[in-house]
Amino acid sequence: MRIVIVGAGSTGTHLAKYLSGEEMDIYIIDKDASKLSMLDSEYNLMTIEGDGTAFSTLRQADVGKSELVVAVTDVAERNIVICGVAKSMGARMTVARVDRHDYIEPCNLEALHAMGVDNAVFPEYLLAKGINEALKHPWARSWYEFNKGEMIMMGIRLADNAPIVGKYLRELAQRERFFHVVAIRRHFTTLIPKGDTQLQPGDILYVTISSADQEKLGTLTGMQLFDIKNVLIAGSGKIVEMTLETAPKTFSFTVIDNDFNRARDLIHQCPSCDVIVGEAGDPNVLEEAGVGKADAFVSLTKSSEGNILTCLMAQDLGIKKTIADIEHPYFFNMGESFNIGSILNMKMQMANAIFQLMIDSESFSSKCLVLPDADVVRLEIKAASKITSVPIKDLKIPEGISFAGFIRNNQSEVVTGQTMLQVGDQVLVVCLNGSLKKVQKLLN
Repeated sequence: MRIVIVGAGSTGTHLAKYLSGEEMDIYIIDKDASKLSMLDSEYNLMTIEGDGTAFSTLRQADVGKSELVVAVTDVAERNIVICGVAKSMGARMTVARVDRHDYIEPCNLEALHAMGVDNAVFPEYLLAKGINEALKHPWARSWYEFNKGEMIMMGIRLADNAPIVGKYLRELAQRERFFHVVAIRRHFTTLIPKGDTQLQPGDILYVTISSADQEKLGTLTGMQLFDIKNVLIAGSGKIVEMTLETAPKTFSFTVIDNDFNRARDLIHQCPSCDVIVGEAGDPNVLEEAGVGKADAFVSLTKSSEGNILTCLMAQDLGIKKTIADIEHPYFFNMGESFNIGSILNMKMQMANAIFQLMIDSESFSSKCLVLPDADVVRLEIKAASKITSVPIKDLKIPEGISFAGFIRNNQSEVVTGQTMLQVGDQVLVVCLNGSLKKVQKLLN
């Protein structure tokens, strides 16, 4: 499988990491030789120095035989041209990074398609959607929907006093059959649990569950269920604007920005929100913004460590839900250790969006979601094999793999030990990094 990424900035670099797999050939094109030399030493991929809009450069990457071309340079118009040229040369699917919402509006997509762009991805819009999902489900750390929302995979932190703390998973499997623990994040490491795994306080459980059973899970994990109404946001720019534009009307927003001109512009663009000029880390500014009445605090400054620190201050002031934009992976563990409510990353959101586009187009991807140190893959059982002849509990499942759920006749179901898979099932599997081949061998 050949994937060509044009643009070796931070977005292109992380996409290469997330899109890479055992059977993928990744090519990255950029004019900057220094960026490419760094990638050569860190990743298993091919680099090409040159202009991604040039036919000659794209021919070097043999884009005519590529399954996917992703253009993620800093200029949206350049990305559109790159996709158009690649499509004319025979690329199967093209995706362009854009920087304005009008590019992704349905009424304009036909014009993009005519220019050779199969899909446009607006990263700030994706992050805004993630923020609003976190606000709608405040007791979950992460929230992913499958099969039009019928099945949910959520990340939820196990409270010290949770009824299931100290229980072994085999005990839960016998009594609580409405959810399935598919992975555990413990001490900055992702584990694929077994029946003899004992749940510990502070574990982040990745759980599959039907949308109707969410509240029951909250009770078992010791999480207090609550709704969000008043939201404080620290930061400015496109992400804030898109968050305000796409948020449910039930939320009331106050934005804190230290730049007077940006604050004034935001008032004109989003007149329904309150805007305070000042530093979000200043207790007096927070008091003026109404921190005592806020249910959630969202930190969207350009500093990952600054976002963590302001979320910590918000937690100390009694705010129930905190959300931090952390763009540097180095700070992910710090955010986890300080129990930030939800950690979002634009590059990961973009990779997940591309996986979903590939699946929706009935294309070539098996990955559908990126988790910390793990992937969720979706594969169809195409031939009768041992996996369809016995219940899942009797299968010899390799280390690093966990069945999450399956889709049969467009109906989603959570996996239990008694589940009997069938030919034609779309199976969702969580696998640690490097375990994809084991999954493919097991299913087919």
